[in-house]
Amino acid sequence: MNGFAAQRRTAGFTLIELMVVISIVAILATLAAPSFTTAIANSRVSSSASELQTLLQYVRAEAIYKRSEASLTAASQTWSAKLGSDVLREVVLPDSVVVTPTANSAAGVKFDSTGTAKLISLADPPYGLALTAPHASRVQCISVTRAGLVRQERKPAGSTC
Repeated sequence: MNGFAAQRRTAGFTLIELMVVISIVAILATLAAPSFTTAIANSRVSSSASELQTLLQYVRAEAIYKRSEASLTAASQTWSAKLGSDVLREVVLPDSVVVTPTANSAAGVKFDSTGTAKLISLADPPYGLALTAPHASRVQCISVTRAGLVRQERKPAGSTC
């Protein structure tokens, strides 16, 4: 009978062992939470920058394809690709992502039928945007050259584009 009792005793976990494991997992989760916050913020910034870069490339391609003037403008977090007054495509960025236009870029950018970029404010290009978020460790910079080339660059948080 002693052999059966010994087998039964080693078949599971005690309540104390379970509580120790749960405590260790809770401590590790508490230590890892800040890095997850930064990773999530960086991911939102990167994906928003990629969406805007794709939208800019789309606007330029449509201007060339339709042989007409196309533009990209923003209203709050909604970015609109337009051909004349017709909205071709819209992108809504998360509220946590902060988009800051560089000097003279606040009104938007337009592309002519050859793909050349011009600022809607009639200032000289380049068109530029800086994207960041609270708790992000980097800034994504998007620029459009006069020739219409759309570039994206990653910089450390606090940097200017």
